[in-house]
Amino acid sequence: MDQTGGAVVAICLAAVIGLGVPAMLYAGLRRGGTIGQIELIKRASGRAGKPWKPEDDQLAELSRRVEELKKK
Repeated sequence: MDQTGGAVVAICLAAVIGLGVPAMLYAGLRRGGTIGQIELIKRASGRAGKPWKPEDDQLAELSRRVEELKKK
């Protein structure tokens, strides 16, 4: 009984995601806010590709400043 309940939940979740995401994208395109959404998608994909880039940049800056202090 537990296995069929889990399967039903998984199927429902897949259906909601599979139908919900395209429906939200379509509704967003119909509203006319495409430029904002495109920019949001670009930022999200960039963040997904390099999730620690802001932290890496901060660490590089910290390293550079430490090197400057060591020289003094």
